[in-house]
Amino acid sequence: MNQYVQDLGRRLLAYGDPPELDFHFFVIEDGRINAFAMPGGHIGVHTGLIRKTRSESELGGVIAHEIAHVSQRHIARQLGHSQRLNLQTAAALIAAVLLGSQDPQAGSAAAMAGMAAPIQQQLGYSRQHEREADRTGVRIMADAGLDPHGMPRFFERLAEASRYAERPPEYLSTHPLTQDRIVEARDLAERARPEDPFNSGHHAFVRARLEVLARQADSSSAVAALHDELRRAAGPTERAAATYGLALALSREARRHEQALALLGTLAPLHADRLYVLLGRGEILRRAGRPEPALAAYAEARSLYPGSSAAVYRHAETLLQLGRAEPARRLLSRAVRDGHDAPQLLRLLADAAHASGREAEGYIALARHYHALGERETARAQLDNAVRTAESAYQRDRAEALRERWTP
Repeated sequence: MNQYVQDLGRRLLAYGDPPELDFHFFVIEDGRINAFAMPGGHIGVHTGLIRKTRSESELGGVIAHEIAHVSQRHIARQLGHSQRLNLQTAAALIAAVLLGSQDPQAGSAAAMAGMAAPIQQQLGYSRQHEREADRTGVRIMADAGLDPHGMPRFFERLAEASRYAERPPEYLSTHPLTQDRIVEARDLAERARPEDPFNSGHHAFVRARLEVLARQADSSSAVAALHDELRRAAGPTERAAATYGLALALSREARRHEQALALLGTLAPLHADRLYVLLGRGEILRRAGRPEPALAAYAEARSLYPGSSAAVYRHAETLLQLGRAEPARRLLSRAVRDGHDAPQLLRLLADAAHASGREAEGYIALARHYHALGERETARAQLDNAVRTAESAYQRDRAEALRERWTP
């Protein structure tokens, strides 16, 4: 899922005219409907929001909107504006306290007025940013070949959901949504729509997997939900994704592994060779106690999708579970050298290196893992361990070079 969101984010970013930042897109396992942008180009998407979207264009609309918040410097402008408003609020409250010492009722009214005015200004400022992000996001989507109507469609679904919910989706608390804004986004999309929108076909598989994970506490609910998805599926990709999800649900929840594998076997070759299906087959085979065929499925996934960190991770994880630490270490070490430097891979490489008796290599991988997560002190402590356990001058020099690079 992380890789899918990263790929979609990079596709949009290529057309986003962003500032000189190293953008990071990531998924948060949280059922609430939310997404956000942080300073430095960090854009997070909740799994709950991905489940709520119905197409790649809808999810792309959210990500393009967040990219626009960064590229238009809304965060920096909002922080500066908030500081000015805080000074204005403080001045109003001080005046209210002085007035209240003479007339408590007048002082209370003045305090309320002093706080309400800047809050109203802040809301107006946010709405201005939202419309600007909509305009920029729609353009980014159209240039990237996504259907820009995905943005207003998702807004309409959020507005409908908030109408009957006790609490509106978290996304609306940080992204004010009005009917005027929906209409404006729809008009922008109509004018910007590309002639031949491109859909990767991955979104339906990601949503099917999330449906299973979200319902894993209820064994019958996931199976029933995916059966219903399969009945309502409109096209071949949607049917293949629902079949994949149903197979995962049967294996994960009902332990019907052979039925799940047979279900995957009904997919046409075009869909049977998809990354999600190959990884799903490996997952079901492992759960059924058949690790060797699972390794074969992961090897096929790596062969067909050499850029997939998920295929590398699952293959190495299975090798480790079988006690084959050295092959797992070699596989992960090669992947990391080739640019697969996701924190999860580095952590697994550390486990494989330690299990292979390569202590210093394991500590260096663990240091890179913590550094990627922003835990600088913990990362430097692991480098100290690497220097202490180094088996060669090369390993010691490597650890010391990283420590020097990471020291402010």
